[in-house]
Amino acid sequence: MKLHTEIITLCDYALISREGKLSINGIFDELRVQKFPGGIARAFFVATIRGNADTAYKLKINTESSGNVLNSLNIDIRTSPNGKNNIILELVNLGFEKEGEYKFAIYHDKEEVGSTQLKVMSAEQPMQEVKYKLPN
Repeated sequence: MKLHTEIITLCDYALISREGKLSINGIFDELRVQKFPGGIARAFFVATIRGNADTAYKLKINTESSGNVLNSLNIDIRTSPNGKNNIILELVNLGFEKEGEYKFAIYHDKEEVGSTQLKVMSAEQPMQEVKYKLPN
């Protein structure tokens, strides 16, 4: 089976219970910063990986912007008998030099397994108004 992500996100908090249940709180894909350089004091990167059962994998997790790798982390995982593994990385003092799109991607043997995007912008930008219209 080809290695892939079933879940991949950034969030405020995540944990795995003793029973192996994954809990994710405060999923986000947009960050408003007061001034640049700026960032967030604490966040979590979470992914559920599916591959072959009971198999070891060497993964690389990159933070990228405009095709350039800003940060990189190598991790070793082992899938369970059902072929899954949950990854939780606590990101402390996550900083950004400027506004833009940032990609958080997982690679195995130079092939992208999954990714998520984070849009970082100035807090001074107005939020887009969302209007909902109920039927009748």
